[in-house]
Amino acid sequence: MTIRGVRSVNASVKSNAMASTLSAGVDTIDAHVKLMRRSSGARRFSPMYIVAHRGAEDLELENSMAAFLAAPPADAVELDVHASLDNQLVVIHDRTARRVAAPDSPHRDAPMASLTTAQIKEITLTNGKSVPTLEEVLAATDLPIQVEIKAPGAVAPLADLFRRRPEQLERILFISFHDAALVELTDRLPGAQVGVLRAELAQDVDVLDEIPAANLAAFLPHWEMITPELVANYHARGVRVGCWTIRDEHALAVVEAAGVDFATVSDPGRFRPGSPESHPLTW
Repeated sequence: MTIRGVRSVNASVKSNAMASTLSAGVDTIDAHVKLMRRSSGARRFSPMYIVAHRGAEDLELENSMAAFLAAPPADAVELDVHASLDNQLVVIHDRTARRVAAPDSPHRDAPMASLTTAQIKEITLTNGKSVPTLEEVLAATDLPIQVEIKAPGAVAPLADLFRRRPEQLERILFISFHDAALVELTDRLPGAQVGVLRAELAQDVDVLDEIPAANLAAFLPHWEMITPELVANYHARGVRVGCWTIRDEHALAVVEAAGVDFATVSDPGRFRPGSPESHPLTW
C-alpha cells in the first residue's frame, strides 16, 4: 500500500465518520443491515472469526491461564502485556495488579515495570494463581494471539522474544492504542503484523501513513464505530477490520452485518462457536 493510498483510506474513513455522527439515531440491527445493503463492494468473510477477549473473561479471571485454556471454541485469543523490571513480558491489563490480585497479595499496588519477574510471580491473583508470562501462554495454547502492547516499554522485549522464537511470529497480531509503539515494533521486528486500535471516531488514523504496508494487517475500532462503509473502505485497501469488545447479541449482529473480519468477545461460547471453516484464522 502506498502512502497516497493510505491517505485516501484515511480521508474516506474520516468522511464516513462524519456521516456516522450525523446518523447517530440509526441504532437498531435492521438499520445497520440496510446500511450494509447500500454499501457498494463490501467484502464479506463468512463466518466472522471470534477472538476471546483477555481469554474467556466472562468464564474465568481475565488474562489468567484458566481464561486462555477456556477460550476454545474461539478462533483466537487476545491478551495484554507489560514489561517487568528485568525486561520480561507479563500478561496483565493494568499497570498494577490491584484490580485482579487477592486483597492480601504482595506487590498488588506496585507497577509491573518496578518489579522483577520473580516478584511478579509472588502476586496471588483472585483465582489463587500467579500472573502468567507471555512465554507461558505461548506454550499453553496453539491458537492465534492478539498481543496488546499496554506500555511502550514492552516493545523491545517483544522484539527480542520473537527474534528468539521466530516460529511463533506467524500466529501473533500485535495491537495497540500507542501508535509510536507499533511503529517502533515494525522497525525492530520487520516481520511483525500489527493492528491499530481506536476508541473514538474523533481519533485520527495518521499512523497508517507510518506503518509499512507489509506490516499493517488490521484496523480495530470499538464496535460502536463499525459501519459497512468503514469496513468496505479498509477492505478496498487490503486492510482487515476487527472490533472490540462484544458483550451482547445486539452488538454481535451489528458488526457481523457490517462485514467485519473478526470480533473480540467476552464469552466465545455464548456468542458463537468457533468458525467451522477448514482454514484457521491467520493475520
